[in-house]
Amino acid sequence: MNLLITSAASATAQLIAAALGEKHTLRLTDLSRKASGDIVSNELGHGSETDDLLAGIDTVINIGYQGQSGSAAHLMDYHTRRMYNLLQAASDAGIARYINVSTLRLYEDHEENLVVTEKWRTDPSAEDTELLAAHMAEYVCKEFARDRLIQVANLRLGWPFDGTGVGETAAISSDLIGAAVEEALISEELGQWQDIHVQSPVARQRFITKTAATLLPGLAGRLSS
Repeated sequence: MNLLITSAASATAQLIAAALGEKHTLRLTDLSRKASGDIVSNELGHGSETDDLLAGIDTVINIGYQGQSGSAAHLMDYHTRRMYNLLQAASDAGIARYINVSTLRLYEDHEENLVVTEKWRTDPSAEDTELLAAHMAEYVCKEFARDRLIQVANLRLGWPFDGTGVGETAAISSDLIGAAVEEALISEELGQWQDIHVQSPVARQRFITKTAATLLPGLAGRLSS
């Protein structure tokens, strides 16, 4: 596939690009202040430059959490207005699937003894701008999916990445992140809007992953619920 990965200078985007680069053709993009090397500079405005960015792309992989840094105003603008522009351009280009890489930290204030599934509403603290921006990015994606303009797989990943500390009940390994994105690219089981929770099987695992095991069958042997 021809894939577009946003916020390409971020650690999460680089991890995903490394996992997918051998099987797919990647187009990496980021804002001009972060773009360098093979990363295409694009401000995700509402003009033709965003349409050009999507030309020939099969699937968009958007980093919806910790892909950007800066002020609260910048983060909210990026994850709302610019995400709207990107989704509209993807829809206009006839792109069928959009993968939003989000985070299970949206539930971190919930008690760990609760059995949190994809049916639970996210309710992040407004004091954490990065989480609030991720929350808003999900809502922008969901509106496009509900209007049946594009299919969205919303991957909420565990934290920390490659955690090894005692008591890290929501950790996820880097190889599982790459595998989850790969499976989301090819799955034929996804709905128009699909939340999917993914974390590694660890002691006192905080989030169940039955949905991921069902909809991303290639992961079934690597997950526990």
